[in-house]
Amino acid sequence: MCVKFDKLISDLYEAVETKELFSLTLSEIVSHLGAAQSHLCLLGEGNSSIGLNFTANMDPEFLDEYHEHYVNHDYRLKLISRARVGEVLMDDQLNTPEGLRSSPIHNDLFPRYGVNRIMGSNISVDGGLGWFGVTSLRKDGDFSKEAVEDFSRLVVHARKALHLRQLRSEMAERELVHRSANDSQTYAIIMLANGEIEYANQLARDMLDLGFIRIQNGRLVCRDPAEQKKVEAVHRRVRNGEAPLVRLLDKKSNATYAVQVFNPLPRFIDGRLEPARWVTYKIVQLNPQDVLSSRTLERITQFYGLSVGESATIAAVIAMEPLAEFSRSKGVQQDTVRKQLKAAMTKMGVNSQKQLFQLYERFKVFE
Repeated sequence: MCVKFDKLISDLYEAVETKELFSLTLSEIVSHLGAAQSHLCLLGEGNSSIGLNFTANMDPEFLDEYHEHYVNHDYRLKLISRARVGEVLMDDQLNTPEGLRSSPIHNDLFPRYGVNRIMGSNISVDGGLGWFGVTSLRKDGDFSKEAVEDFSRLVVHARKALHLRQLRSEMAERELVHRSANDSQTYAIIMLANGEIEYANQLARDMLDLGFIRIQNGRLVCRDPAEQKKVEAVHRRVRNGEAPLVRLLDKKSNATYAVQVFNPLPRFIDGRLEPARWVTYKIVQLNPQDVLSSRTLERITQFYGLSVGESATIAAVIAMEPLAEFSRSKGVQQDTVRKQLKAAMTKMGVNSQKQLFQLYERFKVFE
């Protein structure tokens, strides 16, 4: 892989910090692939709004017109959402013969704005439909084998970068709300730079003094061997661009901690990509009543008509109990627990554990 291509990947991640760089990077990608235009976007919750939206070489009026008059009738969205995340889709996979004949998108919108053949991928995140695509220079033009291969390599990084940008935006919103509503510290923050503590608030310093968790060899570790395995699993997920949440139990003090790890940004150094050089930990010490409210769970169970097994599984997820441990404690197969969780989430109309937590928080207002 050439240095120029690695630089494109690096620029995608740099755009996480400075979102204006996304469009500039897309322009570089268009040039590298020999394409005409590019579009990178992530729709909001329920796909009812545009969450993040970046383009290169596209007429702004095209997207305005598309979202105002065409998006609700675009049959291609179902084709995209059904495709495997990260799979490269060529133009003939994004259309149907009937759609090509009758859809105003092909017969009116695309010709007016010079949108030719498309290559793209479903990069959905947390139930929100995501898209990364490019268009050909000519109406009947195809993409070269090299362009398809390079685009395929870029897809995973475009998805991670967009997801990280979404997480940064959400975190900024939560911080703003927190500061405006309450100046008191309710969670610990530890920021590491090059493996060293760059910042830790007072709550974090107090937690580290207790010794249950500490910073060692450039990352957070736990003195309990069983809980440390959870921490190691979380760090592996962080390398894949996630911002996972894990529950840690201090058996000596019976204290429960919720730990979130986020913002792993690779850096482009000396012509190659290197792992994240800084990472942030957000830690909340939970009181037993904070983990799960039986009254709220009862209201959710009644409202959505959950079975006893489905309700118990939802309770385990909200309490951040690993499903493997939950299935063992109940003496049932883990596959059965997964099916109960899927059935419950279907009844509740949520597509991810993140949405499940959000729904639970909404129901807590009725207590």
